[in-house]
Amino acid sequence: MSHASPSRAGLATTAFGVSSTGRDLVAAVSAFCGYPAPGEGLAERLVAETFAALDQVPLDVRLYVHDLQDTAEKWPALPITLPPTPWQAATLVDDLAALVTDLSVAELREAAAGLALTRGDVAQAHDEPVLTQVWAAIDTPVPDASALPRDRRAREAALLQLFDYLDPREWTAEQTGAVRKALLVRLASLGDALLRVSALPPAHLDWQRDSAGLTALVPAPGAPQPLEARVAAEAVEPHPFTSWDEPMWGSSETGASHDYWRWTVGWRSAGGVFHSDAGSTEASEAAARFGAEQTLAAYAAQASTVRQRLRHRLLVPRQPGTLSMSDPAVLVLGLRPLLQAVCDEYRAETSRPEDATGWRVVPHQDEDKECSLVTILLDDCSLPHPELGDPANTADPSDPAFEDFLRSHAVVLTPPARTYLAGLSHAGPGELPLPRRHEAAMRAVFAVGGEAADQLTAETGPLPDRMAWIDLLDVAALEEFLTATEPDQPR
Repeated sequence: MSHASPSRAGLATTAFGVSSTGRDLVAAVSAFCGYPAPGEGLAERLVAETFAALDQVPLDVRLYVHDLQDTAEKWPALPITLPPTPWQAATLVDDLAALVTDLSVAELREAAAGLALTRGDVAQAHDEPVLTQVWAAIDTPVPDASALPRDRRAREAALLQLFDYLDPREWTAEQTGAVRKALLVRLASLGDALLRVSALPPAHLDWQRDSAGLTALVPAPGAPQPLEARVAAEAVEPHPFTSWDEPMWGSSETGASHDYWRWTVGWRSAGGVFHSDAGSTEASEAAARFGAEQTLAAYAAQASTVRQRLRHRLLVPRQPGTLSMSDPAVLVLGLRPLLQAVCDEYRAETSRPEDATGWRVVPHQDEDKECSLVTILLDDCSLPHPELGDPANTADPSDPAFEDFLRSHAVVLTPPARTYLAGLSHAGPGELPLPRRHEAAMRAVFAVGGEAADQLTAETGPLPDRMAWIDLLDVAALEEFLTATEPDQPR
């Protein structure tokens, strides 16, 4: 390949920081997957040949190559994708399968030992066994049908009993196929790791290690808090068959790690509490660092529009008076989504009357992290809300400070939505039933000028026959109205 079109292995060289030739890359990718380095000889050669096969995929096809392991687990069936992927990508696992198809049983065992395949790897790679063959092979009388193991794991255990003492030359066709398939899946998994790292440029962070794990910070211009990444070990629940995690052949010391590594990315609130926004578990510390680094790089590249997944707050809040409707982060809240949220809460209350309670308007979050009705409605609409410690936490929805908070997170209220939220407090202070607060808020909406009906129609849709706007003071009638005028239904 030309210097202007780097190969997959060449790209991986940059990410792993090792030579693309020799066993360094093979060992690095294996460690990335949480596997021990392949043994010298056949196992190492198979991995190197896998990487060489991936390196020959045309550059314009590589974007379509993904999840080789999933395809290998289904092999020889090919995945069905929409839109169809180029044939070079769809059949790449066939090229990997060719590496193990012609191996003798002795070579299969050598490669499996060299790659430290576990008993679980082999058991999960076989097709559902024919039990009479399994029991006959271990010289055990075939029991009555009622006594045959019905659980798949038990059937797999029966299959593996044969491996414990039989010479490879005595393996059944099913056993041979299981080992061959397990090797293919392992090679595909290593290929996935190489492709994953090759697809993205390095984004190394300055990781700091302490007793809890690793932490890295990335400042974002305009953000009050830096982006933060964390990586920590997480113990793996042992398999019900504990031997499943042990190498099929060889010492247990050559097996894979028994820890996962969890990475999380997010940022802290003004009070210093860390809020995770994205995360996953990986098989190795290196893979977890890579996942966190790539996520932080993506967040930093679009910092001005990044919102937290659960709190819906912007990483970079807007300064007072700077928000415009052309801002790509702007979200507009109209009256209909608010009314739908009210109905959702009302439905939840009526389904569990024993849990019904009154609703306050402020504070939006109290010392016990209990939320106000306004908070619940905003959260139901996937929008941010004031929290304990925010200046707007005690601001009534009619207070400019409340709307300033929303606008700082690029949320704009339509006039009817603004009037409705402000009207929730018209019912009075303290904790009041939801229907009472809703009625007060709707009366406030109806009281706005002579064009209220036109505004309502624009925001919620026209009234069905035999229904008047005044009927919507009742939550049950409101739910009937919203159901009858759903946007995807003819009106």
